[in-house]
Amino acid sequence: MTDISEDDVRTRAYALWEAAGCPDGSDEEHWLEALRQLKDEAAVAGISPKIAKTSKLSVVKNDPVSEPAPKKRTRTV
Repeated sequence: MTDISEDDVRTRAYALWEAAGCPDGSDEEHWLEALRQLKDEAAVAGISPKIAKTSKLSVVKNDPVSEPAPKKRTRTV
């Protein structure tokens, strides 16, 4: 089994976006197309890809994935 990393998808999506003329607002379309292409290539090679489950938005916008805020503890008397 092979992993399709976020970097793989990001690199492919960016190439697709550039090839399309760098249109605004098409990030999700290019991300999904890149993911489909990478899955298809793995299938043709006879590999069952494992895809990391992450927030696509944080990757597309180049924002770091932040840790969840710690839960507040309530004081009981």
